[in-house]
Amino acid sequence: MQPIIGITMSTDDTRHYLNRAYVDAIWRAGGVPLALPDGDCSGFLDIIDGLLLSGGGDIDGRFFGQPTHEKAGDIWPQRDEAEIAMAQQAFGRDLPILGICRGLQVLNVALGGDIIQHVEGHKQDGPRNVATHAVQLSGKLAQIMDTTEVMVNSIHHQTADKVATELEICAIAPDGAIEALYAPQKPFVLAVQWHPEELIHTPEHFCIFREFIQTARLCLQK
Repeated sequence: MQPIIGITMSTDDTRHYLNRAYVDAIWRAGGVPLALPDGDCSGFLDIIDGLLLSGGGDIDGRFFGQPTHEKAGDIWPQRDEAEIAMAQQAFGRDLPILGICRGLQVLNVALGGDIIQHVEGHKQDGPRNVATHAVQLSGKLAQIMDTTEVMVNSIHHQTADKVATELEICAIAPDGAIEALYAPQKPFVLAVQWHPEELIHTPEHFCIFREFIQTARLCLQK
């Protein structure tokens, strides 16, 4: 049976929306994508086998005890509140979780960490599906990707600062910015600051989705 993977969506006053690359990556890795609107998350978690926290706008600073930075943009507190609650509950249920870009920040905030609200030099000018800089890997991510260095894309201006106690760093950018976090005590809780869904044409990045779906399938079978 194919595991159902809930994917959080961006939102504005008139729509919910999601980049196709997330859906295509889940299909290709063997999962069934299910787009999740913001709102009460409890019902969603009863029907999904894994949670993908997608990219999007910035998190309202009040969710991690800071005034919102002047360069923060596309803030939607309703989405923040829903995804933080969803991440907390999914983590408590041992559901496999994959966070991507904003999703890394949501996961870290949900578990008690915080973020740097603006960093320079991490938003590339080129296409999203082109890798532009190297990151150093360790821990769970080095095992999944079978390497200690990989080229990634970079489409963000925020990143994790204080890391939640239940998470560990598993990738670092050349300037020291945190590029990935994971929970060593969970079957699969991994978040990356780049967009691997745009790079699944490379075996290393596809491995992230393959491992995510394989773990969700094992959890489903239990």
